[in-house]
Amino acid sequence: MSGFAAKSPSGSESQQPLVMIVDDDREQANQIGSFLSRFGISVTQEDNGFAAVNTMRRERPAVVIMDVRMPGLDGIKAAQLAANLDYEPKIILMSGYADQVRRATEEGLNVFAVVDKPLPLRVLVRFVQNALNSVS
Repeated sequence: MSGFAAKSPSGSESQQPLVMIVDDDREQANQIGSFLSRFGISVTQEDNGFAAVNTMRRERPAVVIMDVRMPGLDGIKAAQLAANLDYEPKIILMSGYADQVRRATEEGLNVFAVVDKPLPLRVLVRFVQNALNSVS
C-alpha cells in the first residue's frame, strides 16, 4: 500500500477525505494517485479486493475507485462486501472489459458509478470530486 497525501502550505497533511484506488495494475494506480493528489486529494492504494475491504474497515475512505477485474476478490465482490460496512463509501467501479462493465451494472450494486477504462484522468477527477461532494 502506498499513499499520496495532500499537503497544506505549512507541510501538514490536510483533513481532506481519503480516496482509495484499488487496481492490480500498480502503474495505473500510481498514475491515478499522482494525478488526484495534484488536486489536493488524499489518496491511498491497494492492489486487490481483500486488502481493499480491510482498508475500508480500518481507514474508512470516502471514495473508492476500484477495478472490476482483479485476481482473488474482484471489484464486484469487494463492492458487495463493502455494502456490509458500518459506513457507505462512494464506490466507482471501472473496467476495460465491456462484459465486466455490463456485469457490474447488472449486479444492482449500490455504487456511485460504473465506468469504462481507460477513462481520461480529467474526467475521473470530476467523478471523484462529485462523489466527495455527495458524501454525507
